[in-house]
This record gives sequence, C-alpha cells and structure tokens, in this order.
Amino acid sequence: MEIDQIETFLAVGTFGGFRRAAEALRLSQPAVSARIKALEQSLGVALFERRQGGLALAAAGRALRPHAEQLLRAVAPARQA
Repeated sequence: MEIDQIETFLAVGTFGGFRRAAEALRLSQPAVSARIKALEQSLGVALFERRQGGLALAAAGRALRPHAEQLLRAVAPARQA
C-alpha cells in the first residue's frame, strides 16, 4: 500500500469515477486504474463496486475510507516539513 494509491482511492471515491478522479489528480485514467488495481491486489479485496451509473464503495472500501483519510491527515505535516 502506497500513499499515492491511498490518495487515488479517496479521489475515486469522492468523484465517483476514474475519469473525474484522473482529472482532479492530473493523471491519466489508465494511471488511476493501475493504482486502484494495485491497491486492491495488495489488500486482496475489491474496494469499488462497478455499476452501470458509475462506481460505489464496496464494503471493504467503506471500511478503508476513514483510515485512508486519517493516514493522509498524518502525512500532510510530514510533506510540509
């Protein structure tokens, strides 16, 4: 699990899709997809449910989200230092 994967996970969850998350993160859609795939593989779970209208957090994604947010809050001061 890498910080950029966590940032991407939160962006996809917030924006509801890979394309909008890619735009927000200034990445290509394939790069966002690759980060999410790598994170899901490292955790051994699907974080999103792919639906006709877009993406929704799966149960594992809902469980991960508060920890991911806390992790990024903790990392922010380290990046600023």
